[in-house]
Amino acid sequence: MSSKLDLIRTLLRSEWDPIGVSGRGAPEDEYDRYALQVFAMLQDGADVASIASYLTGVVTDRMSLTGRPEVDRLIAERALMIYQS
Repeated sequence: MSSKLDLIRTLLRSEWDPIGVSGRGAPEDEYDRYALQVFAMLQDGADVASIASYLTGVVTDRMSLTGRPEVDRLIAERALMIYQS
């Protein structure tokens, strides 16, 4: 895995974490599929709004949880910063 992908993976697990698995002994790869998608979106030139929308969709549509668009936007901004560094 690329180091940027690893950082995005860590970001999702530690700061996004919509199901609260961080620090609870859950598998380290719990959010890997989402990190891979975010990374692919960044490679394709996606902007913060697109990434945030994707993350919100994951939370609301796939996980059937209440969305947190403000958190998703913050995570998207951080993911973009990681990718551009």
